[in-house]
Amino acid sequence: MLPGPTLVRECPSCHGHVIETTMASGNTFGALFWPDGRMEAPMMPNYAAYVGCAHCKTSFWIEDIKEVGRFSWGEKITDTFPDATEYKEPSEEIFLQGLKDADLTKNKEIYLRSNLMRLYNDINRDQKVQRPATQAQIDNWKRLLEILENEPTADKLLKGEVYREMGEFDKAEATLKGEFDEDYLQSLDILDKLIKARDSRVMCINPEKD
Repeated sequence: MLPGPTLVRECPSCHGHVIETTMASGNTFGALFWPDGRMEAPMMPNYAAYVGCAHCKTSFWIEDIKEVGRFSWGEKITDTFPDATEYKEPSEEIFLQGLKDADLTKNKEIYLRSNLMRLYNDINRDQKVQRPATQAQIDNWKRLLEILENEPTADKLLKGEVYREMGEFDKAEATLKGEFDEDYLQSLDILDKLIKARDSRVMCINPEKD
């Protein structure tokens, strides 16, 4: 992994300074994958697009707030911005706050809700016995099904995954019919096998993982 510059941004509400770490390049060697889209990769960290301010209760799309400083790897940031600290990683509360934005686009809503889905799934991730879905999780699934596209893209794969997690295997199978680009075929094959096995669990899909 090659780190990129470290950015300092200013919260639009309290004017506190938050640190954004960036990456110039990375890879997925040694990564773990789950069918809901969760990936844990030592050499490619997942940097959140929607986060919370470390100084107040505001949340925001990190790219939308003002950049006030840019530092090379290893440079000391607090000499210039003594209050600078890492932003709050998105929580259920932060995602739900983002969903209240009156100007929210469909793509941004899909981002928030798909990540909220993964957050709700964490309690069951890699657990052989899965807890029943909460009402909040069910409501989030239903809204995702309303807004995801039906074209053979990542949206359609996610739609099939939502149906699979809900135990709606026939709908999941019907959703994934049609031609997909080569980039999606591996994910499609994994989902298809899980659907045919009537398996709704959220388990790591790496073949080499026990």
